[in-house]
Amino acid sequence: MKRFFITLAVALVALPAINAQSKDGLKALKDLTKAKETVAKKNDASSWLKLGNAYAAVFDAPINGLFLNNSQMQTNLLLKGAQKLSSAEKEYNGKVFTVDSYADKDIYYNEKGIMSGYKVTKPVVEGEDVLAKMYEAYEKARDLGATVKELKPLYELLARRHWTNAMCAYNLGDFKEASFEFEKSFIVNSNPIVQLTDTNAILYAGIAAVQGKDSRRAVDLFEKCRSLNLASAIGDIYAYLADCYKSMGDTVQCKAILAEGFEKHPTNQGILVSLINTYLESNDNPDKILSVIHQAQANEPKNASLVYAEGNLYKNMKQYDKCIELYRKAAELDPSYVYAPYNEGDTYYQMALELQEQASMELDDSKYETMVNQMKDCLKKAIAPFERAFSITDDMEIKCGCAQYLKQIYFHFREESAENMANYEKYNKFLAENESN
Repeated sequence: MKRFFITLAVALVALPAINAQSKDGLKALKDLTKAKETVAKKNDASSWLKLGNAYAAVFDAPINGLFLNNSQMQTNLLLKGAQKLSSAEKEYNGKVFTVDSYADKDIYYNEKGIMSGYKVTKPVVEGEDVLAKMYEAYEKARDLGATVKELKPLYELLARRHWTNAMCAYNLGDFKEASFEFEKSFIVNSNPIVQLTDTNAILYAGIAAVQGKDSRRAVDLFEKCRSLNLASAIGDIYAYLADCYKSMGDTVQCKAILAEGFEKHPTNQGILVSLINTYLESNDNPDKILSVIHQAQANEPKNASLVYAEGNLYKNMKQYDKCIELYRKAAELDPSYVYAPYNEGDTYYQMALELQEQASMELDDSKYETMVNQMKDCLKKAIAPFERAFSITDDMEIKCGCAQYLKQIYFHFREESAENMANYEKYNKFLAENESN
C-alpha cells in the first residue's frame, strides 16, 4: 500500500528586471565594487542596503528572463536574442533533458519543452556565496538602524531566490542542494523582520533530504517541524519522520513517533498507514495492530486500502479464509483497487505451495491424493482474482506479475482442455513481449 507523497508546486518568482547580456553583468560587478567602497567609507545602514542590493543584481544578471515552467519559446523571447551556443539532449540524474547552453548558463527543458531548471555556469562573481553575502549585508543594515519597511521586501525577495534555487535543484534531481536551499528559504523568512514560519519550505527540505537518501538530515529537519509544532498543521510530518527512523534501523523510535502522531492526529491516513505497516513488518502483537486498523476503518469506512491492510495482517497469521474475505471486501469498496484481487490470487497460490510441500512429505497415499486435489483446487481458485487484477491495472509491473502466475497455473492444467492451453500461450506470449521492456 503506497502512501501519498507530496508533490512540490512550482513557484514563479519575479526578480528585478535587468538585462541578461554580458554588459549588464559587468555593470552589476562595477556597482558591487562601488558599493563595497562606500561601505568601507561610511559603514552606515544606507551603504549596507546598497551593498545587499548590489549582490542581488550580481545574482540576477545571468538568470534574468528565466522562469520555471515557461516554454522554450517563451524563454527565447524573454532572453531577447541572447546568443545560444548549443542545444542538445543530455541525461542528468537519470532524466533526459534538452539543454540549451549560453555563455553563462545552461537551461534544462523536459520532454514537453517546459523549463525544469537552469545552472549558472559563469557567475558574475566567482567563489562567493552571493545570496549569503546579501543576507549578511541586510543584517548589518538592520543592526545599524534600517527600518522594517526598507528591509522586509528585500528579505522576502531573498527567500524567494532561495526557493527558486531549491525548485531548480529539485526538478533536476539535485536533492541534496534542493534540501539546503529550501531550508535557507525557511531561515530567511523566519528572520524577525519577516516573521513568517514557512511550513512548506521546511517540510520540503526534509522531503528532499529523504529523496537524496540523507536520513540523518531528514530526521533533523522533521524534528524541527515537530519542535515548532508544525505537525499541528501537517500530521504527515510524523509519518515522514517515522519512515526516516525506520530507514536508520531505529524501529523503537519509529513506533514511538507514530504512536505520538496517532494520538494527536487519529484520522491522518499517512500516520495510520505507516503505523500499520510498521507493526506488520515487525510481527508485533496483532491485537495492537487490529485496534489501530479498526479505528482507522471507523474514521474512513469506505477506504479499501484499510480493509486490505487488515487482510494482510490475517494473511501473515495464515488465517487465509479471513484474509480472502477482507480482500474481496476491499475489492467491493473499490473495484479499481488492484492490490485486493492480486493478493487474493497470491493467497490461494501460497496455500497451494504449502499443500504441495505437505503432500511431498506424506507417506499415506490417500492423504497424499487429498492434498494434491486441494492444491489443484487452490490453483484454480487463484485464476479469477489474478485475471481480474490483470484486466484492471495499467501498471506493467503488476500486469507482468499476474501474467507470470497465470502462465504457471495454466501450464499446470494445460492438458485438461484446449482453453487452458490457449491461456497458457496467451500469458507466455504477453511476458515474452513485455517483461524485457
